[in-house]
Amino acid sequence: MNGRTGPDPVRVAVGAAATVGDGIRRMLLFGVDAARRLPGVDPALVALEARGAETLRAGDEIADRLLRAVVRRVVSAALDEVDITAVVRDHVDLDAVAEGVDVERIVGRVDLDAIAARVDIAPILDRVDIDAVAERVDVGAIIDRVDLDAVAATIDVGAIIDRVDLDAVAATIDVGAIIDRVDLDAVAATIDVDAIIGRVDLIGLANAVIEGVDLPTIIRESTGSMSTEAMRGVRSQGMHADDAVSGFVGRLFGRAEIPEEPA
Repeated sequence: MNGRTGPDPVRVAVGAAATVGDGIRRMLLFGVDAARRLPGVDPALVALEARGAETLRAGDEIADRLLRAVVRRVVSAALDEVDITAVVRDHVDLDAVAEGVDVERIVGRVDLDAIAARVDIAPILDRVDIDAVAERVDVGAIIDRVDLDAVAATIDVGAIIDRVDLDAVAATIDVGAIIDRVDLDAVAATIDVDAIIGRVDLIGLANAVIEGVDLPTIIRESTGSMSTEAMRGVRSQGMHADDAVSGFVGRLFGRAEIPEEPA
Protein backbone atom coordinates (compact mmCIF):
# COMPACT_ATOMS: atom_id res chain seq x y z
CA MET A 1 0.00 0.00 0.00
CA ASN A 2 2.25 2.65 -1.40
CA GLY A 3 5.25 1.31 0.52
CA ARG A 4 3.45 1.34 3.92
CA THR A 5 3.55 -1.62 6.24
CA GLY A 6 -0.19 -1.33 7.00
CA PRO A 7 -3.15 1.04 7.25
CA ASP A 8 -3.28 3.58 10.08
CA PRO A 9 -6.04 2.39 12.45
CA VAL A 10 -6.85 5.90 13.62
CA ARG A 11 -7.33 7.20 10.12
CA VAL A 12 -9.40 4.19 9.18
CA ALA A 13 -11.66 4.73 12.22
CA VAL A 14 -12.06 8.43 11.48
CA GLY A 15 -12.84 7.67 7.81
CA ALA A 16 -15.41 5.07 8.79
CA ALA A 17 -17.05 7.45 11.31
CA ALA A 18 -17.15 10.21 8.70
CA THR A 19 -18.71 7.84 6.15
CA VAL A 20 -21.33 6.61 8.59
CA GLY A 21 -22.05 10.16 9.73
CA ASP A 22 -22.43 11.30 6.16
CA GLY A 23 -24.81 8.42 5.47
CA ILE A 24 -26.87 9.17 8.58
CA ARG A 25 -27.02 12.86 7.63
CA ARG A 26 -28.30 11.98 4.16
CA MET A 27 -30.86 9.58 5.58
CA LEU A 28 -32.09 12.20 8.03
CA LEU A 29 -32.33 14.84 5.31
CA PHE A 30 -34.29 12.42 3.10
CA GLY A 31 -36.57 11.42 6.01
CA VAL A 32 -37.22 15.02 7.01
CA ASP A 33 -37.94 16.03 3.43
CA ALA A 34 -40.37 13.14 3.04
CA ALA A 35 -42.04 13.83 6.38
CA ARG A 36 -42.61 17.50 5.47
CA ARG A 37 -44.89 16.31 2.65
CA LEU A 38 -47.19 14.53 5.08
CA PRO A 39 -50.04 16.63 6.58
CA GLY A 40 -49.63 17.57 10.26
CA VAL A 41 -45.96 16.58 10.47
CA ASP A 42 -44.40 19.97 9.83
CA PRO A 43 -45.28 21.48 13.30
CA ALA A 44 -43.80 18.40 14.94
CA LEU A 45 -40.62 18.82 12.91
CA VAL A 46 -40.41 22.48 13.95
CA ALA A 47 -40.75 21.48 17.60
CA LEU A 48 -38.09 18.82 17.19
CA GLU A 49 -35.82 21.36 15.47
CA ALA A 50 -36.23 23.80 18.34
CA ARG A 51 -35.53 21.05 20.87
CA GLY A 52 -32.48 20.04 18.91
CA ALA A 53 -31.20 23.63 18.82
CA GLU A 54 -31.69 23.90 22.57
CA THR A 55 -29.88 20.61 23.09
CA LEU A 56 -27.00 21.79 20.90
CA ARG A 57 -26.72 25.02 22.91
CA ALA A 58 -26.65 23.06 26.14
CA GLY A 59 -24.06 20.78 24.62
CA ASP A 60 -22.00 23.79 23.58
CA GLU A 61 -22.14 25.15 27.13
CA ILE A 62 -21.11 21.80 28.58
CA ALA A 63 -18.31 21.49 26.06
CA ASP A 64 -17.20 25.05 26.81
CA ARG A 65 -17.09 24.36 30.56
CA LEU A 66 -15.23 21.12 30.00
CA LEU A 67 -12.78 22.83 27.65
CA ARG A 68 -12.17 25.65 30.15
CA ALA A 69 -11.54 23.15 32.94
CA VAL A 70 -9.16 21.20 30.71
CA VAL A 71 -7.34 24.36 29.63
CA ARG A 72 -6.94 25.50 33.25
CA ARG A 73 -5.52 22.12 34.21
CA VAL A 74 -3.20 22.12 31.22
CA VAL A 75 -2.00 25.70 31.81
CA SER A 76 -1.46 25.04 35.53
CA ALA A 77 0.56 21.95 34.75
CA ALA A 78 2.55 23.83 32.11
CA LEU A 79 3.32 26.66 34.51
CA ASP A 80 4.54 24.15 37.07
CA GLU A 81 6.86 22.63 34.52
CA VAL A 82 8.00 25.70 32.57
CA ASP A 83 10.23 28.53 33.81
CA ILE A 84 8.18 31.45 32.50
CA THR A 85 10.86 33.99 33.43
CA ALA A 86 13.46 32.15 31.36
CA VAL A 87 11.02 31.79 28.46
CA VAL A 88 10.22 35.51 28.48
CA ARG A 89 13.87 36.47 28.86
CA ASP A 90 15.01 34.20 26.04
CA HIS A 91 12.16 34.57 23.55
CA VAL A 92 10.41 37.90 24.19
CA ASP A 93 11.79 41.18 22.83
CA LEU A 94 11.09 43.35 25.88
CA ASP A 95 12.39 46.48 24.14
CA ALA A 96 9.86 46.03 21.34
CA VAL A 97 7.12 45.44 23.91
CA ALA A 98 8.13 48.57 25.86
CA GLU A 99 8.16 50.68 22.68
CA GLY A 100 4.58 49.63 21.98
CA VAL A 101 3.39 50.71 25.43
CA ASP A 102 1.79 54.18 25.59
CA VAL A 103 3.00 55.15 29.06
CA GLU A 104 1.41 58.61 28.97
CA ARG A 105 -1.99 57.11 28.16
CA ILE A 106 -1.65 54.63 31.01
CA VAL A 107 -0.59 57.35 33.47
CA GLY A 108 -3.44 59.54 32.27
CA ARG A 109 -5.94 56.83 33.24
CA VAL A 110 -4.42 56.41 36.71
CA ASP A 111 -5.96 58.34 39.62
CA LEU A 112 -2.71 59.46 41.26
CA ASP A 113 -4.56 61.37 43.99
CA ALA A 114 -6.41 58.22 45.05
CA ILE A 115 -3.16 56.24 45.09
CA ALA A 116 -1.34 58.94 47.06
CA ALA A 117 -4.20 59.07 49.58
CA ARG A 118 -3.76 55.35 50.26
CA VAL A 119 0.02 55.55 50.71
CA ASP A 120 1.32 55.77 54.29
CA ILE A 121 4.37 57.98 53.79
CA ALA A 122 5.64 57.81 57.38
CA PRO A 123 6.64 54.09 57.36
CA ILE A 124 8.27 54.56 53.96
CA LEU A 125 10.33 57.51 55.18
CA ASP A 126 11.29 55.59 58.32
CA ARG A 127 12.84 52.89 56.12
CA VAL A 128 14.73 55.37 53.93
CA ASP A 129 18.30 56.35 54.82
CA ILE A 130 18.05 60.06 54.07
CA ASP A 131 21.76 60.65 54.71
CA ALA A 132 22.74 57.97 52.19
CA VAL A 133 20.35 59.44 49.63
CA ALA A 134 21.69 62.97 50.22
CA GLU A 135 25.27 61.76 49.78
CA ARG A 136 24.42 60.43 46.33
CA VAL A 137 22.77 63.67 45.20
CA ASP A 138 25.00 65.88 43.04
CA VAL A 139 23.74 69.26 44.26
CA GLY A 140 26.13 71.15 42.00
CA ALA A 141 24.79 69.44 38.89
CA ILE A 142 21.22 70.17 39.97
CA ILE A 143 21.99 73.86 40.57
CA ASP A 144 23.75 74.09 37.19
CA ARG A 145 20.55 72.90 35.49
CA VAL A 146 18.36 75.42 37.34
CA ASP A 147 17.66 78.78 35.70
CA LEU A 148 18.10 80.93 38.80
CA ASP A 149 17.17 84.10 36.90
CA ALA A 150 13.83 82.57 35.90
CA VAL A 151 13.24 81.41 39.48
CA ALA A 152 14.12 84.82 40.89
CA ALA A 153 11.79 86.49 38.38
CA THR A 154 8.86 84.54 39.81
CA ILE A 155 9.60 85.56 43.42
CA ASP A 156 7.55 88.43 44.82
CA VAL A 157 10.20 89.95 47.09
CA GLY A 158 7.85 92.69 48.28
CA ALA A 159 5.29 90.15 49.49
CA ILE A 160 8.02 88.21 51.31
CA ILE A 161 9.35 91.35 53.01
CA ASP A 162 5.83 92.35 54.02
CA ARG A 163 5.45 89.03 55.86
CA VAL A 164 8.80 89.38 57.68
CA ASP A 165 8.93 90.96 61.13
CA LEU A 166 12.07 93.05 60.61
CA ASP A 167 12.05 94.28 64.22
CA ALA A 168 12.13 90.69 65.48
CA VAL A 169 14.92 89.83 63.03
CA ALA A 170 16.93 92.92 64.04
CA ALA A 171 16.48 92.05 67.73
CA THR A 172 18.25 88.72 67.15
CA ILE A 173 21.27 90.33 65.47
CA ASP A 174 24.35 90.83 67.64
CA VAL A 175 25.63 94.07 66.07
CA GLY A 176 28.61 94.20 68.41
CA ALA A 177 29.76 90.74 67.34
CA ILE A 178 29.41 91.72 63.69
CA ILE A 179 31.43 94.92 64.20
CA ASP A 180 34.11 92.99 66.10
CA ARG A 181 34.54 90.70 63.10
CA VAL A 182 34.81 93.61 60.66
CA ASP A 183 38.32 94.83 59.78
CA LEU A 184 37.63 98.58 59.81
CA ASP A 185 41.18 99.37 58.66
CA ALA A 186 40.68 97.17 55.61
CA VAL A 187 37.33 98.83 54.94
CA ALA A 188 38.84 102.32 55.35
CA ALA A 189 41.69 101.38 53.02
CA THR A 190 39.20 100.69 50.27
CA ILE A 191 37.57 104.14 50.61
CA ASP A 192 38.70 106.71 48.04
CA VAL A 193 38.57 109.87 50.20
CA ASP A 194 39.72 112.10 47.35
CA ALA A 195 36.89 110.85 45.16
CA ILE A 196 34.40 111.54 47.97
CA ILE A 197 35.76 115.05 48.53
CA GLY A 198 35.73 115.62 44.79
CA ARG A 199 32.02 114.90 44.74
CA VAL A 200 31.32 117.36 47.61
CA ASP A 201 30.29 120.94 46.69
CA LEU A 202 32.60 122.73 49.16
CA ILE A 203 31.65 126.23 47.92
CA GLY A 204 27.97 125.46 48.30
CA LEU A 205 28.62 124.00 51.74
CA ALA A 206 30.57 127.12 52.80
CA ASN A 207 27.80 129.38 51.51
CA ALA A 208 25.23 127.37 53.44
CA VAL A 209 27.33 127.72 56.64
CA ILE A 210 27.79 131.44 56.13
CA GLU A 211 24.06 131.89 55.48
CA GLY A 212 23.32 130.15 58.75
CA VAL A 213 25.69 132.33 60.80
CA ASP A 214 24.89 135.96 61.90
CA LEU A 215 28.31 137.46 61.07
CA PRO A 216 27.43 141.12 61.84
CA THR A 217 26.39 140.24 65.39
CA ILE A 218 29.51 138.10 65.90
CA ILE A 219 31.78 140.90 64.61
CA ARG A 220 30.00 143.52 66.72
CA GLU A 221 30.27 141.46 69.88
CA SER A 222 33.89 140.64 69.17
CA THR A 223 34.76 144.31 68.53
CA GLY A 224 32.99 145.45 71.68
CA SER A 225 34.82 142.87 73.76
CA MET A 226 38.17 143.92 72.31
CA SER A 227 37.47 147.64 73.08
CA THR A 228 36.50 146.88 76.70
CA GLU A 229 39.65 144.86 77.24
CA ALA A 230 41.79 147.64 75.72
CA MET A 231 40.25 150.29 78.04
CA ARG A 232 40.81 148.09 81.03
CA GLY A 233 44.46 147.69 80.02
CA VAL A 234 44.96 151.43 79.64
CA ARG A 235 43.33 152.17 82.99
CA SER A 236 45.45 149.53 84.70
CA GLN A 237 48.61 150.91 83.21
CA GLY A 238 47.61 154.50 84.31
CA MET A 239 47.02 153.31 87.86
CA HIS A 240 50.40 151.63 87.94
CA ALA A 241 52.03 154.81 86.63
CA ASP A 242 50.31 156.89 89.34
CA ASP A 243 51.52 154.49 92.00
CA ALA A 244 55.06 154.67 90.68
CA VAL A 245 55.08 158.49 90.64
CA SER A 246 53.58 158.66 94.14
CA GLY A 247 56.20 156.30 95.46
CA PHE A 248 59.02 158.24 93.85
CA VAL A 249 57.77 161.56 95.30
CA GLY A 250 57.30 160.02 98.78
CA ARG A 251 60.81 158.64 98.78
CA LEU A 252 62.06 161.97 97.55
CA PHE A 253 60.45 163.83 100.51
CA GLY A 254 60.99 161.04 103.02
CA ARG A 255 57.35 159.99 103.27
CA ALA A 256 56.46 156.56 104.39
CA GLU A 257 54.75 154.31 101.84
CA ILE A 258 51.11 153.59 102.60
CA PRO A 259 50.36 149.92 101.98
CA GLU A 260 47.76 149.36 99.24
CA GLU A 261 44.50 147.90 100.47
CA PRO A 262 43.50 144.78 98.74
CA ALA A 263 40.70 145.26 96.26
